Amino acid sequence: MITGAVVVGGVALFSVVVFVSGRSTGRMASGRVARLMRVGNLSARMWTSWLGSRVRKVFAGKDARKRIDAAQRKANAERVAETMGQMKGAFMKLGQMMSFITDDIPEEYRTALAMLQASAPPMDLALLRDVAEEELGKPLERAFARFDAIPLASASIGQVHRAQLPTGEEVVVKIQYPGVAEAIRGDLANVAVLYRMMAMFYPGVEPGPIVEELRGRISEELDYANEAKNQRAFYDLYQDHPFIRVPRVYESHSTARVLTSEYIEGQRYADVLKMDQASQRRYGEILYRFIFGSITRFGVFNGDPHPGNYLFAGGKVVFLDYGCVKYFPTAMRRNWKALVAAHLSEDRARFKAQLIALNFIKPTDELDAETLYDFFGYFYEPFHLDREFTYTREYNQKSFGMIFKPQGKFVELGKKLNMPPDFVFVNRIQWGVVSLLAQLEATANWHRVHREFIHDDPPSTELGRQDAEFRVRWRLQRGLDAPELALTPEGVRTLA
Repeated sequence: MITGAVVVGGVALFSVVVFVSGRSTGRMASGRVARLMRVGNLSARMWTSWLGSRVRKVFAGKDARKRIDAAQRKANAERVAETMGQMKGAFMKLGQMMSFITDDIPEEYRTALAMLQASAPPMDLALLRDVAEEELGKPLERAFARFDAIPLASASIGQVHRAQLPTGEEVVVKIQYPGVAEAIRGDLANVAVLYRMMAMFYPGVEPGPIVEELRGRISEELDYANEAKNQRAFYDLYQDHPFIRVPRVYESHSTARVLTSEYIEGQRYADVLKMDQASQRRYGEILYRFIFGSITRFGVFNGDPHPGNYLFAGGKVVFLDYGCVKYFPTAMRRNWKALVAAHLSEDRARFKAQLIALNFIKPTDELDAETLYDFFGYFYEPFHLDREFTYTREYNQKSFGMIFKPQGKFVELGKKLNMPPDFVFVNRIQWGVVSLLAQLEATANWHRVHREFIHDDPPSTELGRQDAEFRVRWRLQRGLDAPELALTPEGVRTLA
């Protein structure tokens, strides 16, 4: 017992040194051991907090004990959020995901982690300056007419500052944290720690799928040159759109670790949650049309759907951050649309055949077509029937549970279904997009909206009409009359 206490105390003491050092200089601990010790320090602080609350409760009354427990949960949630924000990298990305994907996470943690969506403890500009000047090949004072020292946002991989180009354009400059690549490699090597961190938020969920998704995607976001290429492709797809906006990239001031984009003023997602119902539903439909319209019409998904990546301005939604984009193969995209069409037409045999074509199941698997149809039917419920549907927190919780904890007749099915590589990315729709739509209580006849995407039906809403008119002009301007198009990093191409 004494030996164990000494070890814990020694770990905590060393962790405090790392922790305080990181806070006082603004530097990010990037080595695997240093980051592991940061988590160890967090655990020690939470254990001390728990022990202290136990002592205080000994002589407290019933109401006082409840207040002590609530205060402890709030303090620990703030400690977790603060540590994740300072660590940046994969730990902060995990915190962003967990802040909104499910209501099963205790409210204190969701509230504390919400600050990671748009901002977190910033890094000293002096440390970022070295990265920016090395990448741009000149001092910031020469590269920009003005560069604001106070950041607009501190993200998981880089920090965003407002600036002005010598030619007068107002821009935002995202600079990658020094050492973040090494930090992410350390985080991904510390996979067991990520598992434990996930379990701290949501003990009932198997953490493997979420952590593996995190591991598989976050490395892509380190290459700002790739992100700039993705953003330019989306910019061309939605330039001058009536309700969707993508910031322009300034290539002259963008490199592998610096990304300079058009500055756009807008409100944050938290502001939208305070708006009237009509505004929330309008923004919900815009999110839906951008995400599902991009996938079905152009085979592309901007795959980091968390609230910090959206701005809301004058009835439009500004979509930020293109570091994590999935371009779906043509054959997979066509089979996916056919899968959805089979479900909408209630053709169970064809639906099962499409699951085989997409490699969800093998041709030799003896799985009941009715059970398969019903299992996927829960995810298709919002747009399966020709009627209005409201996304709710209850629906989101149940759909989240269907992924991680299938019940009843679906228990065995959950063990047998394969997850095709291209669909791992699609999980972000369920974990991210549906969560946001539920918070907005987005309401529409999604069946008719989806038929616009799948069958080219006439527009079913005013936003649909505006989008259809824009798309006609967009095609005429580019001389594109092919029925099927695909977006690639190099731009739009026609499909044979």
